[in-house]
Order: sequence, then C-alpha cells, then structure tokens
Amino acid sequence: MPEQRKTVTSLPENSETPLDELRGWLTPTRLFFVRNHFDMPHVSQASWRLQVGGCVKQPLSLTYEDLQALPERSVLATMECAGNGRSFLKNKAAGVPWGAGAIGHAEWTGAPLRIILEQANLKPETLEIVFEGMDEGSEPDHLDTMHFARSLPLEKALDPDTLLATRMNGEPLEPIHGFPVRLLVPGWYGVASVKWLHKIDAVSQPFRGYYQSVKYTIQRRTGTGLQTQVVGPMAVKSEILRPREAEVLGLGTNRLFGVAWAGADPVTRVEVSWDGGQTWTGADLIGPQAPYSWTMWEYLWEVANPGEYTLVVRAVSAAGQVQPLGHDAGNGGYLIHHSRPRVTRVERSRRVFDQRASADLLMYDMAAFAEENRRLPLDVELAFSEGEGI
Repeated sequence: MPEQRKTVTSLPENSETPLDELRGWLTPTRLFFVRNHFDMPHVSQASWRLQVGGCVKQPLSLTYEDLQALPERSVLATMECAGNGRSFLKNKAAGVPWGAGAIGHAEWTGAPLRIILEQANLKPETLEIVFEGMDEGSEPDHLDTMHFARSLPLEKALDPDTLLATRMNGEPLEPIHGFPVRLLVPGWYGVASVKWLHKIDAVSQPFRGYYQSVKYTIQRRTGTGLQTQVVGPMAVKSEILRPREAEVLGLGTNRLFGVAWAGADPVTRVEVSWDGGQTWTGADLIGPQAPYSWTMWEYLWEVANPGEYTLVVRAVSAAGQVQPLGHDAGNGGYLIHHSRPRVTRVERSRRVFDQRASADLLMYDMAAFAEENRRLPLDVELAFSEGEGI
C-alpha cells in the first residue's frame, strides 16, 4: 500500500506528512501535510479574481491568467503548522492534536507579491497587508461566519521571497493546497500562507482579525507585564526519524537520522545526546543547508552496553538560536519546538554494523522523488484529493 498522509481530523481534514516514510529532501505533494480551519471552497478558475484594494492608489482585479503572465520566482521552503507537536505537551492545549508531522518541504513557484503591491501603488500610510482566503466558517467562540484572514507587516510583504504561489513541486497547486493561488511566506509558520487567496487589502492600522488576535497568539513577559504577540517566524527545531518509536537497537554501530530546520535561517549544527541531555556530540549534516529549508542529519552511535538510553537532539541556527529542552508556557499550544527525549532500548542479543549514508544516494532519492511527483498526471493528483479538504 502506498504511503499516505496520516489523518488527524476528518471534517475539516487535517492530516500529517508521514515523516517515517521520508526518503529525500523534498516532500512529495501527495504526502505534504494539510491544515484546514473550514471546509475547502470549490473554486472556478474562469470566474476567480484576486481583488487588491484598501490603502492603494490603483485598485486591481486580477485573473488567473494575469498572475501567470507575471515574472515568477521559485523558493524552496519548509512549512510547519504553528501547533505541530501539540499532542506531546504535558499540559494539554486546545486545538488540533498534531503529532510531529504537520510539516513538509517543497518548491513553491509564483509571482513575488511585491510586484502586485507596486502595481497597486501603496499609499504612504500603509502599515500592514491583509490576506483573505475563500474558505469560510465559524468557531465555537465566534459563531458569525468569517473568512480565514491574516496580515503581514509591510516589510515582510515586500520581501522578494514572499510569493503569490500558483505551483508546488513543479505542478499547479492542488485544491487541497490552495488552488488557484496561495500566499507563500517562507520562514514563517504555515498560518501566514493563506490559501485560496481572493482578496488583498493594504491597511493603515494593525489587523485585529480572529486568527490574528484570538487564535495564533503567544505571551511574552516584558518590563510592563505580559504582552500578546502574533505567531510569525518559525523557531529552530529538530526531529529524530530513526530510531523510530519503540524500535529496539543492538550493540555496535547504530545510525541515528533525522531532520532539522530554523525558519528563515539555515541550520548550522545538530547535536545528539544519549544520556538525556547531560553530554552532547555533534552530528553530521547531509545535503543542502539553505535558508528556509530543513536539513538532514545523521550520527553513528557506538553502543557497547545494553540497556535503556534517553536520546535527545537539538539544532542550532545560523543566527545562534539553540533549540530549547523545554516548552515555553507562554507559547500555549503554539511554537512547540523543544527537544523531545526518546527512550530507546538496546539489546545484547542484537548486533548492528550501520554505516554512514551516502550523501549522493540521499540526493538521488531527493531528485527521484521530485521528478516522480512532477511526472504524476495532474488529474490523478486531483482525484486523490477531490472533496477531501485543504
């Protein structure tokens, strides 16, 4: 049976990338995690329009063909849900009970947002840009129907890597991932990358929408007390992919393997501990270490004695940010990026002689997966996701 996303909730669909099945740097589109707040809207490409207004001198109404005619840019970026890992918290938090798989890495292609904003000729008082999706619904504490909407500071909106993405891994966006166009904000949590985009407004005051002021906020202590901040840039984080949960290892050389990421920054170091974080040893980074992108890591662990060991991994970003060992309570159910210990049993009856992976082989796997995904007929991909949500 082919790999498939792991369903967390069905209505609306929220499903995880099966990290255990990763074979390369890029995540195949069909396995890329799905985050939905409401049911997926049904969009007609022929009638769809992107309206650009607010604090602009030249309002715009763009067709899909208009967007396709603009200069394009491709960005390789890891996208993670801000609540990824919520089910691991000791103090349970409200929200989708994600495991570790609300994350994926893809190539995103589309026109830089700044081209559209320049065409609209922003007024000098513009402070933020608000993005609204076609998906709509209500929440238990907000019974009125609303569209999903978020804003970006003007500086981030004008970043050349912030895209109006129309393609993912070389193919047009699937309905499940935001067709016909989604915002792509590399280095920020996925909530910022609004799907099924149909409206952009420049505003002169901070946006106070539900998903900007009620949900997707964290608390930070300042000199004047607690301050509410909007969830934005991704934090440094790593995951252990091997050994898997409950996997029994043997005496000898065991190859530990995983991924690490740090938002807009590349990861420059990954450290491994087998004694619960008392001592640390550097792992090897495999493949590209690039901005916005996760990197693979591996470590050959020599084990001479059987017993239980507590494996912990932490990543370090190019800016010097170190993955913490505990969850910040001020983050609530978001930014869950602390190192999670994995208790692993080593048995005397098993002998292992793992070797270092070939970087060339891993890069071949990466390219093969990307090429296979590009060749997959679009109608097959659409059938796979028909009516299934984001």
